[in-house]
Amino acid sequence: FRSDLGRVVNKYRADIGFAFDGDADRIVVVDEKGEVVDGDKLLGALALHLKNQSRLAKQSIVATVMSNQALEDFLNEHGISLHRCGVGDKYVLEIIQKEGLNFGGEQSGHIILSDYAKTGDALASALQAIAYVLKKGSKSSVALNQFELYPQILKNIKISKKPPLEEIEGYTELVSKVERQNIRVLIRYSGTENLLRILLEGKDEEKLNTAMKEVSSFLKSKLNA
Repeated sequence: FRSDLGRVVNKYRADIGFAFDGDADRIVVVDEKGEVVDGDKLLGALALHLKNQSRLAKQSIVATVMSNQALEDFLNEHGISLHRCGVGDKYVLEIIQKEGLNFGGEQSGHIILSDYAKTGDALASALQAIAYVLKKGSKSSVALNQFELYPQILKNIKISKKPPLEEIEGYTELVSKVERQNIRVLIRYSGTENLLRILLEGKDEEKLNTAMKEVSSFLKSKLNA
């Protein structure tokens, strides 16, 4: 549906396009070129919009551990703090309520503007995106594309057992070694399958590829013995 939306935006020379899921709690935004706006870039733009309107509670937002580090760096440059949580909009809402915040979301398009709704509301998100683009006075491809994402590599490996990762001999040392290379590491078990999900993120793609080979090889040997 994303490519369909892009074609319609181009056909009618629209300034911006929106798509919602069935219950309208997730949003996909397409700019005037027909290109999908990354979810983290949308979060960053909306956070900045709220801050500029003096409506961002405690100058902080919530995003999940899956959000790109470039989002956090962008927010910090604008005096906005990022609280990270587990994957799932319910965890976003938990931190919003716990910390007394009013904005957060996932890169997948779940966005919570708690001043208007206590769950994801794609219509409210769309209206805020339009307001921000109008306020910026620039095309949506510019207003909603204010930073470049850092490279990420995601790999799923099949495993035969799921011991606590911290109990695997050598695991903590390996993660620390990778992190010292300015690489963000996120490793977690699938909740429904015999899979381990490895996400590595950093500015140097060559370092990421080398680190992924080392990490995946190490964990395959430990979890398939």
